[in-house]
Amino acid sequence: MPGLPTDPEQGRPEPSAPQPHTGFVLGLDVGSSVIRCHVYDRAGRGRGSSAQKVVSVCPQIGWVEIDPDVLWLQFVAVIKESVKAAGIEMNQIVGLGISTQRATFITWNKKTGNHFHNFISWQDLRAIELVKSWNSSLIMKLIHSSCRMLHFFTRSKRFLAASLFTFTTQHVSLRLAWILQNLVEVQKAIEEENCCFGTIDTWLLHKLTKGSEFATDFSNASTTGLFDPYEMCWSSFITSLLSIPLSLLPPVRDTSFNFGSVDEEIFGVPIPIMALVADQQAAMFGECCFQMGDVKLTMGTGTFLDINTGSNPQQNVGGFYPLIGWKIGEEVVCIAEGNAGDTGTAIKWAQQLGKLSFTQISQARLKEVKNATGSQISRK
Repeated sequence: MPGLPTDPEQGRPEPSAPQPHTGFVLGLDVGSSVIRCHVYDRAGRGRGSSAQKVVSVCPQIGWVEIDPDVLWLQFVAVIKESVKAAGIEMNQIVGLGISTQRATFITWNKKTGNHFHNFISWQDLRAIELVKSWNSSLIMKLIHSSCRMLHFFTRSKRFLAASLFTFTTQHVSLRLAWILQNLVEVQKAIEEENCCFGTIDTWLLHKLTKGSEFATDFSNASTTGLFDPYEMCWSSFITSLLSIPLSLLPPVRDTSFNFGSVDEEIFGVPIPIMALVADQQAAMFGECCFQMGDVKLTMGTGTFLDINTGSNPQQNVGGFYPLIGWKIGEEVVCIAEGNAGDTGTAIKWAQQLGKLSFTQISQARLKEVKNATGSQISRK
């Protein structure tokens, strides 16, 4: 009919720009078992969510990896699914924050962005012999004795912590050293100054910004075993000891920081990336453990006990080690952490063997727990 638009899109009202009061934020958690995305409104109410299982790859006994290409597809998918579940549009998202499993890392080509290997998980044991060798080495004995002497004269907590320091497979340090020793492609890229290193947060930031941003935050950096929480920077001593070039490591930013924006091609709109944080520290913050002495215990793939130690890191005592909880502006919160890395995995293994059920676990625990009056709680 005359006067009617011939283009079906023509004549439709232009979508109005989202008003400030309609803004939503995305909270993403890339865990060891599950990757989740939640949509929150300005009142902090959950409006939509999505989750997918993280699949680990075990090419050899003791090796634990994650396929980065699969993880990226899952990451993008849970964002799209959660936004759809919330019944909103991408242009209503005003920012996102990312929490990730810690000390799981990857290296990639600086020019092409192509990765040299899968993510090496914090659960991976390929460097176990390196760990044993270093911890029993003459060099470590000299370091410990020297630092004990320095602590005696200076009373510096930093030297006391160094006198008790040992390597573990959970640290990035010796797993990265293993990669540098065994992958020729990585060695060549380092020689050509064409290699980047990152934990999951750094790699996701790189992918989301199409390579324009390269950074991590203090909470993630402090869990690598390559970071000095007393000096608040990458440890030149540890990196030189293990022949790890400092040039591989990303700049360290505040936990709450403008890390750039998601490239518009990915979701159709640029979305500001406003926070990167390690998962256990994120749990600490989420449980409002803001005061010195506050404690949180999380039980997932592993069990992690964290204590807020204020603005100063504490020395390694009784199996606890110092980490940075978060840094926001001038505020620095330190934590002391102890962990048992395989509790959830062990329970899952027992369940798969048919040796354990959640009902059995609950009944066993109920028999041991006393209520506030001191009477025994039981379940029949």
